[in-house]
Amino acid sequence: MNATYLGLVTLPAAIISFILEGRRKNNPAASPLPFTWGYYVGMNGFLMGAYCAFAAIFVALAGEKDAGASAAGLLILAAAWGPAGFYAMKRRKWAWVITTILSCNPVWWIANTVYGRNRWHEFEGGQAQPISAPVTV
Repeated sequence: MNATYLGLVTLPAAIISFILEGRRKNNPAASPLPFTWGYYVGMNGFLMGAYCAFAAIFVALAGEKDAGASAAGLLILAAAWGPAGFYAMKRRKWAWVITTILSCNPVWWIANTVYGRNRWHEFEGGQAQPISAPVTV
């Protein structure tokens, strides 16, 4: 299971976050503060939401006993994780908090709390602050 998570979520999220950060840095109006970790956290959530949605479809089509309840649970996770991950990359406060809580990982909670506290002013009012030009996600 760990290798699957590493291959399907962690590595793609890391690669995509470095690509997005590189695109953000190429903009002359970009802030000198990096947002690589923010892109990584958001992409992790977005990918987990997408994989939960695919797993829900797979479980529903498998037709096992109690498949409906399992598929519904996976769809609820997908509905929470996917949009929260997307909007975490857009620097929304609520999305950052949701992706952190849904991780169910105390180490992740600590890292995101420290990072989020240092960047909380960038997340003001749930809307992205103009510290850099928008990055197309």
